[in-house]
Amino acid sequence: MIDSGKILEKFLQNQRFKHAKPHIIGDVLDFGGNDGELKPLVTGSYTLVNYDHTPMKNKTFDTIVCMAVIEHIDVAEVYRIFSEFKKCLNSNGSIVISTPTKLSIPILESLSFLHILDKENIKEHKHYWNKSDLLKLAHDSDLVIEKYYTFQFGANQLAVFNHKDEYKTGITTTG
Repeated sequence: MIDSGKILEKFLQNQRFKHAKPHIIGDVLDFGGNDGELKPLVTGSYTLVNYDHTPMKNKTFDTIVCMAVIEHIDVAEVYRIFSEFKKCLNSNGSIVISTPTKLSIPILESLSFLHILDKENIKEHKHYWNKSDLLKLAHDSDLVIEKYYTFQFGANQLAVFNHKDEYKTGITTTG
């Protein structure tokens, strides 16, 4: 029997990767990257971090990727993690994140109720970030959002963060 949930989760992951790919350059930290599925998209060195953050200590990265992760972490901890990201992000590097929007809540809950998506994974969501939340995270982390847009009919969002001194023009919104 085909596991439709796994197929849908892989499809959704591939959609996130498709949107992140243009922003992935150089040496990459894949934060919360599970089994390293992002690695084939990376041309530089690849560092995977899940629960043990030690591998990111004393290293710098051109790109930090965080796909569908921050919604699983307490907001205060996300701010602490972004402080760490800023320390290990090269001066012209980017932090690329995706996270579901509040619009996705009934969709995700329905699909998990039907066992099409992993129910435990959806129940672990602690906060559904919106654009204002992400702008505040950028501001409080002394970063800027270079690019922001929603995709999957507004159910998901992508944001690209940079150091403030690298992008003084602010946010670009598309989609």
